[in-house]
Amino acid sequence: MGAWHYLEGLCRLGPRGSATEGERQAAQWIAARLEELGYDVEIQPFMSPRHTLYLGPAAVMAGMLVARNLAAWSAPLAVAVMILLLVPLVGEMLGARVNFDLILPKRPSQNVVARETGGRPGVPVVVSAHYDTQRGSWLFAPWFRPWLRPFFVSVYAALAVVPLGTLLAWAFPGAGWMNGAARIAAVWLAAALVFLFLSWATGRYVEGANDNGSGVAVALALAERWKAEPIPGLAPIFVFTGCEESGLRGMRRFLATADLPPGTAFLNLDNVGGGRLHYLLGEGMLVYRRYDADLVATARAVAQEFGDEIRPLPNLLLPTDALVAAAAGYPAVTLLAAGENGAIPNYHWHSDVLANADRRVVELAETYAWRLLVAIGRRAGA
Repeated sequence: MGAWHYLEGLCRLGPRGSATEGERQAAQWIAARLEELGYDVEIQPFMSPRHTLYLGPAAVMAGMLVARNLAAWSAPLAVAVMILLLVPLVGEMLGARVNFDLILPKRPSQNVVARETGGRPGVPVVVSAHYDTQRGSWLFAPWFRPWLRPFFVSVYAALAVVPLGTLLAWAFPGAGWMNGAARIAAVWLAAALVFLFLSWATGRYVEGANDNGSGVAVALALAERWKAEPIPGLAPIFVFTGCEESGLRGMRRFLATADLPPGTAFLNLDNVGGGRLHYLLGEGMLVYRRYDADLVATARAVAQEFGDEIRPLPNLLLPTDALVAAAAGYPAVTLLAAGENGAIPNYHWHSDVLANADRRVVELAETYAWRLLVAIGRRAGA
């Protein structure tokens, strides 16, 4: 039926916010499509916070401001509290087990995992796409988009300056400017906290045709095509993750119990509904992780078959599910479409609807992804 047909069906369901009823209904819809194709389907439950992008950092920022006031009584105690507050934030950014789960309430979510009935001999290959959607808010409004990266960088810098300036001002009483720097950083944190909280409070979940209905649709189309044209040497696993928008928790849940052999390749599909198609070279916020060189070389070789239509992209501001697999030691690559300036069309905004998705790009992603799987199969056979 093709990816576009699946995208139309998924978009009819409406928004699919992380760990919401809409996400659960989307999981059931995806599972039904896979069962119709003849796959063994598993619904893989887990618990996850909903708003790690908004409420997690906001809670840390608020705690930091409260702890700053403790410095008048005991600067070492204030700094110790600040460092403790930073632990879940840094853990969240690094994908560590100590993260926002410590401070945010959790709700039920689920992955949808499909394997061929009876299994197929061969090297496993995971085709993944997240199906949950993010909250559209002022944070991702078109007028604020050029300031998104500077906003996050400045907030993280302020979170470092406040405890460092407080500590140095206590250790070197003659250096009053250090306390002044901490005070200025605290004022900026207060302003950013208000903006982040209001963005969350006034935002609402988006339809997510591009992010990531397009990736889900292409993955379903690949699952359908696999039934008609199985690739020798490969054993497919199709993974549709929930709560990707909440710290990649769906992929973390899958890998925690997947028991995959070393060398299992991951092909992740995310935002392939508008702009120019790219394959990522690596990912990371605090620590940049390059993708497996051989898999990237394979992606590059297949892309050359399409002329200038598909290009490499070094990194993104926010990570994708492939980062989890790469950090676990698996060869992984993400396919993603973006504009010439690297911006994802309609990113986390209310204009991310089916009418604004580009059918040509979706179908190109399907064709390229299939040829890439064929090339991975040849490499596995060799």
